[in-house]
Amino acid sequence: MKFLFKLIVLPILSIVAIPLILLAVMYKSVDIPIEDFEGTTGMPLSQMIEDEMDAFLVNPTSTSALNLSIAQKDANAMLKAQFLDLNAEYLDENADDDKRYYVLKEEYYGYQGSWVRFKDNTVEIESGAHVFAGGFTYKTRLLISFNLTVDTDEIVLKLDKLTIGNMPLAWTFSTASWIAEKVTGQDIKGLIDDQLGGLATFDAVKREVRIDVDTALEQMMSEDPQSLALIKSLLAFVEENDLLEIGFSDGEFGADLNLGKTVDNSAVFELQTADKIINDAHLQSILASKASAMIFSTLGSENPTPFIDLDQFTLNRVFEYFMRDGQTSPGVLQESPILEKYTMKAYVPYVTIAGGFVVNVPITIEDTANPGNKYQTIIKIDATPEVSGNDLRIVLNTLAAGEVTLGNEHIGNILTVLGDDNGFIVDGAFVIENFDEQMNAAGMSIQSVAVTSNALRLYVSLNDSIPIADIQEAVQDVLNAIADNPNYPPELNDAINDVLDSLLDPEVDTEEAVANLVAQMENLTDEEQELLYNDLIAAFEDTDLDYEDLFNIVP
Repeated sequence: MKFLFKLIVLPILSIVAIPLILLAVMYKSVDIPIEDFEGTTGMPLSQMIEDEMDAFLVNPTSTSALNLSIAQKDANAMLKAQFLDLNAEYLDENADDDKRYYVLKEEYYGYQGSWVRFKDNTVEIESGAHVFAGGFTYKTRLLISFNLTVDTDEIVLKLDKLTIGNMPLAWTFSTASWIAEKVTGQDIKGLIDDQLGGLATFDAVKREVRIDVDTALEQMMSEDPQSLALIKSLLAFVEENDLLEIGFSDGEFGADLNLGKTVDNSAVFELQTADKIINDAHLQSILASKASAMIFSTLGSENPTPFIDLDQFTLNRVFEYFMRDGQTSPGVLQESPILEKYTMKAYVPYVTIAGGFVVNVPITIEDTANPGNKYQTIIKIDATPEVSGNDLRIVLNTLAAGEVTLGNEHIGNILTVLGDDNGFIVDGAFVIENFDEQMNAAGMSIQSVAVTSNALRLYVSLNDSIPIADIQEAVQDVLNAIADNPNYPPELNDAINDVLDSLLDPEVDTEEAVANLVAQMENLTDEEQELLYNDLIAAFEDTDLDYEDLFNIVP
């Protein structure tokens, strides 16, 4: 009899016991953490970000930061706001229990709600549910726990726990994937990847979702490549300089973006309308006016290399001219809305020459309704000018913004921001195509370039058609003829006399005197340069050479 009992009755009891055991293990009563829901307004995340941005934009300095913190109570307030849309009396102490303690309550079940807890880089989401059967209430909970890792490259959510009641189920992923494949023809990885729509990838073995930040940005901003490039550039500064701090502390998730380290409130160069180049003929006339300096640079040695200097003001006129068609508004190359309330702008680059040749790209983020509240940085790109065939190339090297730097592998994003409507940007460089032809039209041919303390120096070619001694003698005669002209600025007259004195005194450096004269000529207005140009033509008529003869000295 005992044998029959073991053979028949015990298996039956075991079969009956298994679901009972499961029900017992999955049974767990949970209390709604009412204290996390009380006294909270459920401010939307977007509003939190806007409040931080508003505060940041008032007066950003190098120590300013965007500090976004979401306390456990804040997260639960957001959930409560959603629950109140389903049940306006949820957690209302004046409501009856069915309305007060259930988001949803039907005849056979009740949903108590969900709440979150922040613990050491872990997010726990707990939900409570009741099942009603006769006079008995079966209570259980679903607990999902994620480990969260965030940086500027990717966001990783790794499933740490999946528990119903007290029963851990995370280990069942492989079985669940097999069942899903049999039922739907697709495993869980494929199903989840489809739902993620390419924004992230799911690894069923590691039980984690990875969101690649670049991929997500590219999908969300595929129709606006310039804004995408601008955001990627700012993220690159953030990543390479460790400007982002993310983590959990005392029940609070915090993200501190030390964007103040990129702030640069230096005055930005603005080209006035009256100074803008009108057309190619105007550009050639500007270059021709610089030829006066080339003539004087023939002085000072037996075998001079004549040159003209393009100061940064002239170069900035050229930059604006070649990038004009790509501007969305005067001086602005790119303009993008952010969070509907703010506007990000990228401006026409400008050159500074002080201790090096630097291309500056100003970028601002401003409150659209209060433009005075704005963040400004200037991306400074160290550059090297060079001659390549007929083109003048400005090769871009390293980047800096405020107190931080960035490798040249990110220059492509900056150039994308600036656009390429005119072919001005080629292979990671600003390129003035056929610049030598423009110079030829002005009577000169470029041999090489160099950067001086205050200008881009273009060395031009000479040939043997006129002896250099004859040129130098004619130039000296012309200087004597135009010296002490009351219509010239005093500084120009002094510089002319210094050159003449240096030619008579071997102890005085003529090249230095000529460099000073060239610098003074660069300071002349267009009208003053035209006056000097006309005086030079007239003075050359009294020499053995005329002005056109000197232009013919270039091949």
